[in-house]
Amino acid sequence: MTEIPVTCVAVEWDPAAGRLREAERPVEAPTGHDLLVEVAAAAFNPVDLKMKGRIPADAPPRPLGYDAVGRVLAAGPQAEGFAPGERVWYAGAMQRAGSNARCQLVDARIVARAPEALSDADAAALPLTALTAWEAMFERLRLTPLSPQPRECRLLIINGAGGVGSIAIQLARLSGIHVTATAARPESRDWCRELGADEIVAHGTLGDLPENGFDVVFCCHDTNAYMPAMARLIAPQGLICSIVGATGPLDLTPLFQKSAGFLWEFMFTRPLFATADQARQGEILATIARLADEGRIRSTRTETLSGLSLATIAQGHERLASGRMRGKLVVEY
Repeated sequence: MTEIPVTCVAVEWDPAAGRLREAERPVEAPTGHDLLVEVAAAAFNPVDLKMKGRIPADAPPRPLGYDAVGRVLAAGPQAEGFAPGERVWYAGAMQRAGSNARCQLVDARIVARAPEALSDADAAALPLTALTAWEAMFERLRLTPLSPQPRECRLLIINGAGGVGSIAIQLARLSGIHVTATAARPESRDWCRELGADEIVAHGTLGDLPENGFDVVFCCHDTNAYMPAMARLIAPQGLICSIVGATGPLDLTPLFQKSAGFLWEFMFTRPLFATADQARQGEILATIARLADEGRIRSTRTETLSGLSLATIAQGHERLASGRMRGKLVVEY
């Protein structure tokens, strides 16, 4: 029988003090659908920074971190399909304590077995971004996953070299979709090309692309700034999906005559609202794991930090805030 520790090391966000801190957190036994996981590696995501401003000042300190790979220590009575010792991966839920801790509780329905072909660090880079890209392209934008589309399809990905764009390019390529990705720096353009993008254009040259030239547009950066260009580029009856919240009003009027649609994708919707289909996230992650084991997709990890400490988590947040990330930054514990 696996022994459950009494406490575990964590790096918490203290909203009252407005800073990160190291702490020893009590480890709770899992109840209901929960698994208790010993975390081996986690990744950094923009939501880490956003949560600092969203957690109320009077809320208790808690770890951030919304990607994880680790081994199951214990399972709640309603947590089906997993046993202690199994290696799993998941993105987690934004309203719960995150993966910047050695032990974490997570709902088994949004968990899957981790890919055997990927190391802990490589696997940790994928769950949140893979779920986001899958839900955006195959649920919001209604593309057919992992098989040829019913008709030729042209997809524009804004910010192709970011974490979400990096896996979206790969999934689109496996689905027979023609991908145009935006990227700024030479190394970012090379990265998009390695991942399978058919065309790479600079962010500032969208005005040179043909009007109505894309059946679907996936926006992974600054929705307000790119909305005019997206409205011009989307084809009649096309669909636009963004994962970046608006910073002000969006003018959707240009979409009217095109009968074009605009949709949001927020990966945390299912666990946040405990939707009836939240187990779909576990199913998607199982598919992503299979694709990784078959060598059909690669990890998007580009940088790795070592050790769970205040210094490494703070360093990861600084790298995120720089706005110059390519792929994913991971920390191994």
